[in-house]
Amino acid sequence: SEKEEESPSTETSARSSDAKGEIGEAKANELPRSDPAVLVLARTRFILERGEEILPPYHIINSNSECIAVWCKTGRWSTLQASVFLHSTAIGNAKSSTVAGIGVAAANPFLIPLMAGIGIAAVGTPWLLLKMANDKWTEATMSLNDQFWMQAKPEVFVDCIEKWSKLG
Repeated sequence: SEKEEESPSTETSARSSDAKGEIGEAKANELPRSDPAVLVLARTRFILERGEEILPPYHIINSNSECIAVWCKTGRWSTLQASVFLHSTAIGNAKSSTVAGIGVAAANPFLIPLMAGIGIAAVGTPWLLLKMANDKWTEATMSLNDQFWMQAKPEVFVDCIEKWSKLG
């Protein structure tokens, strides 16, 4: 049954989060837990029935197929792929800027301010894009969740209350 589907590690992480008062929120370094199967299926039906009228327009970072899958499973509109890419790009650019800056500083010290500006732009741009994406993901999450819960069937509410309150 559904109890058997939950792994012990999922239950343990749920209990540790609950004990810290972080119910429903994944830590920054953890993947979000999946919601109950009834809720995941209800969200999937909702997307299939309403489709393009409710979904944000496609965007490679802000709104793609991974966002739909993550929202159906967790209720959060986001993409791990874009997040990892932007973080990796910022870190890689920081390394490259540092190495280039040291080389330029040794050869032409008067170019240090120029290299510092280029380095800031190279590192800051991916972080800015990630911040903008997070804002759009939050907006899409709120919108989709509001629309979903306004039309959700009573069985979905009951099942979620039972699962989340550990009654079921």
